[in-house]
Amino acid sequence: MRGISVVLSLIVLGSSASAQSIYSGHDASADPQSQANNFAGGANGSGVNSADGAVLNVPRSYRPAMPRQTINFGMKLKYYAASTGSFRNFLEAGFTAGIPNIPSAPSQPKPPAVLTVESGKAYGQQMEDYGNGMEAWRHDSEDELRYRASRLALGFATSETRMLFNNLILPTALHEDPRYVPAYIDGSFGSRMWHAVSAIVVTRTDNGTLTPNISKIGGTLGAAFISEKIYSRLGYTPYTQTKSFTPRIRTGQYVWRYTAFSLAGDLATNVGRELVRTAVRPDIQMYNANGSTTEDNYYPLSVGGKAFYWARSTYAPRNFIQGALIAGVPTIDSMPEFPGVPPINTPAEAIAAEQLLEAYGTAVQGWRDNLENNIRYHERRLIGSFSESETQQLLANFAVPVLSGMDPRYIPLGPGHTAGSRLGNALSGVVIGHMDSGRRMVNLPILMGTVGAAFIAKDAYYPKLDVPQLEGNRVLAKTIGFNFAADALLNVLGEFLGRKSY
Repeated sequence: MRGISVVLSLIVLGSSASAQSIYSGHDASADPQSQANNFAGGANGSGVNSADGAVLNVPRSYRPAMPRQTINFGMKLKYYAASTGSFRNFLEAGFTAGIPNIPSAPSQPKPPAVLTVESGKAYGQQMEDYGNGMEAWRHDSEDELRYRASRLALGFATSETRMLFNNLILPTALHEDPRYVPAYIDGSFGSRMWHAVSAIVVTRTDNGTLTPNISKIGGTLGAAFISEKIYSRLGYTPYTQTKSFTPRIRTGQYVWRYTAFSLAGDLATNVGRELVRTAVRPDIQMYNANGSTTEDNYYPLSVGGKAFYWARSTYAPRNFIQGALIAGVPTIDSMPEFPGVPPINTPAEAIAAEQLLEAYGTAVQGWRDNLENNIRYHERRLIGSFSESETQQLLANFAVPVLSGMDPRYIPLGPGHTAGSRLGNALSGVVIGHMDSGRRMVNLPILMGTVGAAFIAKDAYYPKLDVPQLEGNRVLAKTIGFNFAADALLNVLGEFLGRKSY
């Protein structure tokens, strides 16, 4: 523990010194135009004014992308609420759950070639063992799936608890800023990478001064401790009568491993964000200089911006919703019950017992085959529909926009207009889009992307996956209609609830 404390202290001190050079001397201006000028400025400035008016020799490449500003409880609450639905939380829960280890089902014994009293009794015993084995296999499989599901719930609960501590409770109690402020976009690559690394251990107070990032480190440790001591003891399994789904979590190493992996995930997130910002640098500079894109204030995306817009759409909720709706829910029938075997004392009784057991074995085999086929069938439907959705995003948000010189985004009318005109703009945005020049024309990305992806799925994905029920023209028309309706709904949400972003 002492060694870890020393290392953390050195990192905090070193990062504080470097971050001080990153942040110092950059105060917010109340004038939006002044902020835009600060954003759009060059990278080679020799100095900036401090709060007291003194000129500091701080390279502009070391200033953050956003001006220094205070943060209040309402802003922290909003930031926390947005973080609860983070894709990172679901990914972290998946890693905590792991992959289920389902054992192979026992093989059904074959009836004897020559039936005698002895062979009939032996076959009866084999079938009884087979029935017991199938019952045990089913219970073991259910236990394993329940165990993994409970670990998934534990991982998600832990990540949400970490968000609560990191982004609301500790920042409020310690008066710290929980946000990651990106590095100044015109800075050098090395300075921006160091900014991403140092942000793990250094943040700002509510009034803008630098401080060790106790909220992040302490919140992660606290969430891991609660997960091990409380969450892992919840649950109940009916077959093993064990009062915990997750005994393997309580190993004494979980807290430190979770904390290390979580902070590493934060580091990777920060670095990844700066790498993405490098790819879309022209778009960020345009946004910094001109604000959000609207019909009254239009500017196009670069090729890198279109690529990022498509990449972000690949994990949009609509893709998973569409996949689940088309996949449907598997139908799982109850397993046939093992029949009671009557006493076998004569050849006739042996024949009757054999027929009874053979019928049971056939029923169990049919049940297992139907179960596997049903699950595989819905799995193929899910893969096909999700592939169609992802193909649509690729065509509509990147391929067609790049080739046609069109903008893949919905461009809102923006405030200052009536609600009716904004609603009309949202609905018409399904069929009317923007050229990169700003000229309005038919929305080729949505039209070609939606229709093209539907035909590709109909003629390629579904036949390859052996799902003939989805190859018909009726399903094709429903899919296209569903996607157009989804685009219209998303446009309305983007018009009235859209975030300020390029």
